[in-house]
Amino acid sequence: MYNPFVPFTEAVFREALQGGTYLFVIQRFRWPLVGAGRGFLVSAYSAAEAGEAHAHAAQLEAKEGKLVDVRSVEGLAAVERLVAKGSGYRLFLNKFRETNWKNRMMKLYRDKIITYLRFRTPFRAHDTIDITFWLEHGRVMATITNGERSLTVPAAELIK
Repeated sequence: MYNPFVPFTEAVFREALQGGTYLFVIQRFRWPLVGAGRGFLVSAYSAAEAGEAHAHAAQLEAKEGKLVDVRSVEGLAAVERLVAKGSGYRLFLNKFRETNWKNRMMKLYRDKIITYLRFRTPFRAHDTIDITFWLEHGRVMATITNGERSLTVPAAELIK
């Protein structure tokens, strides 16, 4: 299964720390082949971006995630536990591996998207459909439209 995000490993974490990044919004990440409760998307913020980090964290739903400041011992230990080899967790940085990720999603998940459209939406086979993938507050979303109607769903629902 294709995942467009950069894996958040211990090495990536150390690199972020060396670059002056200390605030991390860590939130649940739903994606095919990432076990429920085992995947997280990490958004990294520098101290200068603290306002953005707090605004992002404020958008999270209950138990979806939290803002972690790794300048505290507890925050550092929490992230280290998540990224440790053998932890059982899969973390991804809120950064795309490639610029054409949206096109690749459409190409690789075409059959799953068609099945979703056919059985879970009001759109018809003769409709001209446009699908836009986007990221908002650490959530990968898809907007499906036929010019008259529009439907926004989590991208993981569309491609599972």
